[in-house]
Amino acid sequence: MDNPLDLTGKLVLVTGASSGIGRAASILFDQLGARVILSGRRKEALDETRQMMGSSSSHIIAPFDLSDIDAIPAWMKAVCSGAGATLDGLVHSAGVGSTAPLRVISRRHIDEIMVPNLYAAFALMRGMSSKFVSSEWASVVMLSSIASIFGNPGLVVYSASKGALNAMILSATKELAARRIRVNALSPTYISGTNMTERGRNLGETVDTLISQHFLGLPSALDIATAAAFLLSNAARAITGANLVIDGGLLC
Repeated sequence: MDNPLDLTGKLVLVTGASSGIGRAASILFDQLGARVILSGRRKEALDETRQMMGSSSSHIIAPFDLSDIDAIPAWMKAVCSGAGATLDGLVHSAGVGSTAPLRVISRRHIDEIMVPNLYAAFALMRGMSSKFVSSEWASVVMLSSIASIFGNPGLVVYSASKGALNAMILSATKELAARRIRVNALSPTYISGTNMTERGRNLGETVDTLISQHFLGLPSALDIATAAAFLLSNAARAITGANLVIDGGLLC
């Protein structure tokens, strides 16, 4: 039986590939046959990810700081030119999840979250709109968050960034439909074992109480990566504009 998640022959760009969900996704995509462009700010960490991938020699390390918004489309074009192919998939996993109560929110704090979580997503989508960057029938997966639909103290700016991302996707799907490019979101809850979740514990009892409400337990980074692989694959060829919530039962 053919594997419905087979990604053989696909070229996929993963942002945030140096850790967490981005690293888990890169490793899984390699196992499913994809050629992966690993992007992040730290080349050493990207090298570590590539070493964890079975066919490491076929993958491409492409360090880049996504805060340089205006340079993103040209960078994507250059990376694709170097790879000798256009993108069949994009997974935007890079992001910032810092917390702050309303009384201390500043423009600096807002920018620290909005730039990687939202503004970079706009620029990546701008890049994907170019025929020199993306293939027809390409698939884009944006990492959103359950925080976009389930609020918590200290997450006002983070929730806003992910809520805006979800809204952006709804229009992007229609704009890119002529080239059959699909755009979907994944909205996970806290992920077990990640640095972001461990930092969240510093908020105290509120987060520990929230975690206990996940009656299926916290999902792993691999759980999210597998959902991303599904949305990249031909098995999801009729799915676009969706926001798949992965919450371990929290909202049930």
